[in-house]
Amino acid sequence: MSLDSVVLSELSAKHAGWFSRFTSLYDLVRRARNDAMHTGVYARHATAAAIELCIGLEEALMKEQQHPRQLVEDFMVKSPITVEPWQPVAYARQLMLTHSFSYLPVFQQKWQLISEGSLARYMHSCKDKKALLSAPIEYAVMNGLQLVDANVVGLKNEVRALLKEQKDTPSPGLWLVQDQHGRVCGVLSPFELM
Repeated sequence: MSLDSVVLSELSAKHAGWFSRFTSLYDLVRRARNDAMHTGVYARHATAAAIELCIGLEEALMKEQQHPRQLVEDFMVKSPITVEPWQPVAYARQLMLTHSFSYLPVFQQKWQLISEGSLARYMHSCKDKKALLSAPIEYAVMNGLQLVDANVVGLKNEVRALLKEQKDTPSPGLWLVQDQHGRVCGVLSPFELM
């Protein structure tokens, strides 16, 4: 069955830096499952408690302070994950699924976003999954993968202004943050602002 997966068979051999072999993944998951069986209930309760604690602490941190957080740099996620146009579509798909991303930045003349909807449409555009997954992103864009222009903002932009702009114009719920040198140094989504 694993041989039916392009990612687990061919791409893991061709692009070992991005994709792991089936045997390595299966052995790790099997060992982890055995360990989890011994600690299952305790781990689930500890995880639920940790999440509840973090939500409470986060709310406390977001309270108005002496120097309230108002700027993009106060909320952004640093060191964003991006893809390159020459990387295979399977790698972009893997990143989006692994991190539960709705959008993934890619630079092609300008910053653009691969959306989960566009990737799903592309993945179902023909029956040759191997060709679709193996294709470089730049090739996929020429053959149906649609990108949307990214909203690029600066570190010192005010969050309230960004949220107002987003309400007034339909746009992806993600901003790419550029530093003073023009490099993307972070991302900001409504999730970080809740």
